[in-house]
Amino acid sequence: MFALVDCNSFFVSCERLFRPDLADKPVVVLSNNDGVVVSRSKEAKLLGIKMGEPFFQIKQLVHQKRLTVFSSNFTLYSDLSRRVMQTLENFCPNVEIYSIDEAFLNLFHIEINDLNNFGHKIAATILRWTGIPVSVGIAPTKTLAKVANETAKKNETIVCNLIEESERIKSLQKFDIGDVWGIGRKLVVAFRKLGLRTAYELSQIDPLWMRKNYSVVQEKTVRELCGEICFEVDIPQSRRSIQVSRSFGETTSRYNDLEEAVATFAIRAAEKARADRTAASAIYVHINTSRFNSNKENYYSNGIVIPFHKPTSNTIEIIAVARDALRKIFVKNKQYKKATVILLNLIDVKLAVPQKLLFEKNDSYSSERRELENRIMNLVDEINQKFGRRSIFWAVEGVQNSAWQARRNMMSPCYTTNISELPIAH
Repeated sequence: MFALVDCNSFFVSCERLFRPDLADKPVVVLSNNDGVVVSRSKEAKLLGIKMGEPFFQIKQLVHQKRLTVFSSNFTLYSDLSRRVMQTLENFCPNVEIYSIDEAFLNLFHIEINDLNNFGHKIAATILRWTGIPVSVGIAPTKTLAKVANETAKKNETIVCNLIEESERIKSLQKFDIGDVWGIGRKLVVAFRKLGLRTAYELSQIDPLWMRKNYSVVQEKTVRELCGEICFEVDIPQSRRSIQVSRSFGETTSRYNDLEEAVATFAIRAAEKARADRTAASAIYVHINTSRFNSNKENYYSNGIVIPFHKPTSNTIEIIAVARDALRKIFVKNKQYKKATVILLNLIDVKLAVPQKLLFEKNDSYSSERRELENRIMNLVDEINQKFGRRSIFWAVEGVQNSAWQARRNMMSPCYTTNISELPIAH
């Protein structure tokens, strides 16, 4: 048996955790640059607010004080997500963190008759330890666990299990084919042309026919809907790359703005690599203008990969190469909207032993300097973790807010990660 544990309206739940006055009130959270709705409370859904709806279309509700809006606070959400996932690991040795707000569990160690109570215990413990409400779907396969979880949310129950065959069939008959895990929009259109409307109708298709006409993935989806395990809980190994990417608050043509943005993203990526105890073999830097620019011919997008001389997580080295990459791809008189930095081919820092080149001299100063810089990196990370981000920062990040920085005019405090932003009881 498998379980899917999914946090309910996760971003909204994180905001409400420190704003109990917003319980049972319409709340939404916006995307980067306060663009569109990415999380809604149940009450906001009842107002007719749709996922992905532009903020400007619901501003009137805010002015009428019928809706509370927050900018995305990913620092807060990431920390609370970490707490939820750590809580799950107390219940199950095999946890696959599928996204920031959901995880699969392999329940091989739980008796069938105890599964329902086990699901309720998980939900109650997460709520008590973290304050985040969750729904739990339990079923013989991961795809069915997804169906069970969605069914629990629709029925406003904490746990839904599809252990019994009759329950599986009943749920699949009510489940729209477009909501099945792994079925994208193009496939939905194709399946509807075949007369398929529900997950149950999809489950009745011959799996071999599905493989021949579509793909092995769709064959597995059909088999999973019938209760045959094709996807196991996947415990991810160390990540092979780290990406930091962001759309700018305003477009900019200034090289200095782009340099600040690329350097800032490179610094964040290096911090994450050190936290994972990994080193990068190469870096990818990409910049682009807006696709929605009225002058389509002026659209520009370009990126470049530059390998490091030796695998590294050293911020000084990574900034230098990132800036070099930007110089190679920057074109004047373009209105840039986004930049991306990716550290590639990450390896365990213990394996990142520099290999000597054939004609390289034995430079003891170079190795001593590298060791000193690594100690500085670790010290900077420690100070920023203790006293808050940018307690110490690199000058290339910029001293003041720049045009490229994302708009977050309604962001809540970082309650759990910044001591200066802790709630104060009056």
